[in-house]
Amino acid sequence: MHDVEQVIRDAGRQHRRVLVRVNPRAGEAYERELEPYGIVDGVLHAFSYLRNEFRTVKMEEIADVKITPRSFEPRRPVDL
Repeated sequence: MHDVEQVIRDAGRQHRRVLVRVNPRAGEAYERELEPYGIVDGVLHAFSYLRNEFRTVKMEEIADVKITPRSFEPRRPVDL
């Protein structure tokens, strides 16, 4: 199994989108395509294409992450 945090950091530095599978403690699992911008205190700060806004995801709830072939133009500084 790969290191989720390292994959997210690598993707952000390369300005590549990620597909994350999230298993929240309350609620159903879901997948989101995100632009990763930072990880602060165990929380991923990212732009969500579904919500069309910046969102946060607890790192402990991310079950899997994949770097997509799609890149992004940063909307703000990437701090990864």
